[in-house]
Amino acid sequence: MTLNDVSAVERVTAEAFYALDVATRPADWPKPERRPAHRTEPWKVRLRHLVNHDADGCWVAEDDDGEVVGAAAALRREGLWALSTYAVRPGLQARGVGRRLLDAALAYGPPDSPGIISSSHDPRAVRRYRLAGFDIHPAMLMWGTVRRSAIPALPDVREGSADDIELLDEIDRASRGHGHGVDHEVLVSQWPLRIYERGTSRAYAYLYPAGGPHLLAATDPDSASSVLWAALETAQPDKPVDFHNVTGEQSWALDVALAAGMEVHNRGFLALRAMPVPAPYIPSGHFL
Repeated sequence: MTLNDVSAVERVTAEAFYALDVATRPADWPKPERRPAHRTEPWKVRLRHLVNHDADGCWVAEDDDGEVVGAAAALRREGLWALSTYAVRPGLQARGVGRRLLDAALAYGPPDSPGIISSSHDPRAVRRYRLAGFDIHPAMLMWGTVRRSAIPALPDVREGSADDIELLDEIDRASRGHGHGVDHEVLVSQWPLRIYERGTSRAYAYLYPAGGPHLLAATDPDSASSVLWAALETAQPDKPVDFHNVTGEQSWALDVALAAGMEVHNRGFLALRAMPVPAPYIPSGHFL
């Protein structure tokens, strides 16, 4: 993949993820939406960042006319391999394209190194990850309007900035064993940041614009709960929010969601290789 491919990859992933949502949406869920225009450029910024820092982990598949029909982008940070994006254009799956893309991305690092993937609920993707040697952990999605009266006082939570990146990496290492490094530079430029500090307990969460955590890491469950409440506090009173990638090991997140009046759904998987489930931790889809 090169920087010139980024726009084509964005279109392919938008098509593929929308088609998957349409095909698998439960009957009582909101109708799927295509990636909105205001999210297109930030998505491209994240992919350009990976091409610049992880060129050997970013790959495209082209058809006979040179048109991009699939892509995979992997990153490595402090010995941790992660799959940031992976998609094949709808109608071209089950032809070996996805397998070859994943093999290329997996080659970006030792085969026995720690690895993490935020998997969709697509059974074809889950099968590929398992065959590649990953353990598959079912994940939950929390959805609903936040019960405002349940939000506790949060005196130890503050806004974060780029000046906190060293602290964020320290929290990453305590939670998942590896810092995000240069990825924090993109994250802090695109998402509001909340940080909890009290004694040796520390946590952070990047927030979705509508509320809820985009990425959360902590040294302990209590501090994780505090920044999760801070993320939910930013939600509008009359609009539902959601967050996902919550494995069974994150009982603190389940307890917060239930106290906030949110629904719990089974959705997607966390695929891990040569590492335990990070905790307390809620990975992002892009930077894991």
